[in-house]
Amino acid sequence: MDTNRLERINSEIKKAISTIISQEIHDPRVDGLITIVDVDTTNDLSHTNILVSIYTGDKKSDEDCFNALQHTAGFIRKKLANMVDLRIVPLIHFKLDHGLDEAEKMNRIFAKLDIPKEEN
Repeated sequence: MDTNRLERINSEIKKAISTIISQEIHDPRVDGLITIVDVDTTNDLSHTNILVSIYTGDKKSDEDCFNALQHTAGFIRKKLANMVDLRIVPLIHFKLDHGLDEAEKMNRIFAKLDIPKEEN
């Protein structure tokens, strides 16, 4: 499949899923700041990996939110079929982005380092 076409499809899927999560899912566990970081759809459009970042302020709540989001994949796929014009609507697989955790770890490491300031 043409790379540009796949990028456009990924972009449309990303927009649609963001809208579905924010407006259509009424599960109280799916709460907090949920960001679709990246969408990667296979060339045959059979599967799409959705990289999500979740921040609720609590690690346990983040995990609960992610698990609830995974359970809504079928519902999201049905809604996606109505929003994006595709011959084949891919199966949705959510993956959790650990970028915030890594940034937080790095900030703690840097805070522990005693780096002298340069004098002019």
